[in-house]
Amino acid sequence: MGRTQRLRQRRAPKDTTHPVDHELDSLHVLYAHLNCLGWRNTTQLSALHFPQTGRGLCSKRQRLRPGNELIRLPANCLISIATLEADDQFRALFNKDLFDKDARISFQALVACYLMHQQHLHETSQQSTLGAYLDTLPRSYTMPYFCAMSELQCLPEALLERTVGQNRQIREYYQIIKTLVGTQHCECCGQLYCQDIWTLAEYKRAYFAVNSRSVYLNPRQLKPARCHFQSLLSGDTNMALAPFLDLFNHSDSVQTTAELSPNGKGQDYVLTLDTAAKSELQPYEQLFISYGALPNLKLLTDYGFYLERNAHDFFEFSLSDIEQLIAQNRKLAAQTYHRNIFKFIREHNLYDQMFVHIDDGCSHNLRVVLHLIFKQQAYFPNVLNQIAFGDVAQFDDVQPELSYLVAHKISEYQGFVKALNQLPQLTESGVVARSYLLECVRYLSDFESSVHCQSNE
Repeated sequence: MGRTQRLRQRRAPKDTTHPVDHELDSLHVLYAHLNCLGWRNTTQLSALHFPQTGRGLCSKRQRLRPGNELIRLPANCLISIATLEADDQFRALFNKDLFDKDARISFQALVACYLMHQQHLHETSQQSTLGAYLDTLPRSYTMPYFCAMSELQCLPEALLERTVGQNRQIREYYQIIKTLVGTQHCECCGQLYCQDIWTLAEYKRAYFAVNSRSVYLNPRQLKPARCHFQSLLSGDTNMALAPFLDLFNHSDSVQTTAELSPNGKGQDYVLTLDTAAKSELQPYEQLFISYGALPNLKLLTDYGFYLERNAHDFFEFSLSDIEQLIAQNRKLAAQTYHRNIFKFIREHNLYDQMFVHIDDGCSHNLRVVLHLIFKQQAYFPNVLNQIAFGDVAQFDDVQPELSYLVAHKISEYQGFVKALNQLPQLTESGVVARSYLLECVRYLSDFESSVHCQSNE
């Protein structure tokens, strides 16, 4: 689950006790809507603005401790596969006879369509069951995906690869959706779907709304009686949108569990605080949950924020990073490297999981790759195989190459920051991306100063 308007760059402190007026109004409407669906705010949760995270949740009156429930939301408040299957008007937009087993979409892509469908009903003064929720969604998102083209040109390959992958996937899904519903028009306004209503720009925003705000559950627990969309979908229907609950922000210092629990009349989606940095959280103190043990790269590209000194962070390298290091380092460039070594590394996927961790040091695969490239003269596959999968103690001799590699990435990321600083203006996504790059520089600098990068372990 997630929110994308959480801004980790420093800003002027905001009042921590009063939400912005229009947000307060929309949240009051959402409170009333959820209350009609059976939600009882037993933990006295309230949405406020906090200096570091923006909008978040706290309890107005209760002191909460590990083991306490944070929220209990009736399952009928969730926007799940059951919701979509029960909506006759939405199902009618998708002609089941046109479904193609070789052209399927993810459930996330379908929920994005449902948000656009409900948004159109809401905007045209028709009855939308999600109107109260739609008014609380962010107006913009801060993933690198939404950076301006000039900003994307200043980002490292690791970010660009993920952004390009996201763009490719979104466009593929959109083309499938366009084939299915693009020729239909809205009976109320006469506009064409996927041309006037479900535009690509609107679909992108809806897709990331679902991507960043979903909770995950066992799809069998909310299995609908109807299965209209089954042959259209690839993968599980194991996500749902959870109005109001998705205002919780993420922290690496807490652990939470979520489950569907019987309540006598149906089911509740129950979120429980398992561990926290403090033994007791006071009223009006922000409550956090865990989205999982996620590194900053994942948080940034999927949710649009990062954590300073994230306990779950690490920095990953690619084989091209090492190749660039060789090309730019005079001492290393003077050596000879047989192409069979790089071919062996690629064929055995040794370039996967090449990273450094501030506490654990250099990953095994990174040590193996550095050893094979810089310490071995052999280049026959059978010999390389014996070395790569042999005694691990031999891989401790990767200094100073590891130091060279870390210093190379620090310099490279500083160059990306400088390039962003030279742009006349940054989008909100560009500002967040720049702050993330600075956090990477700090992380690598700390690693460079650690025992892992200064001497053999």
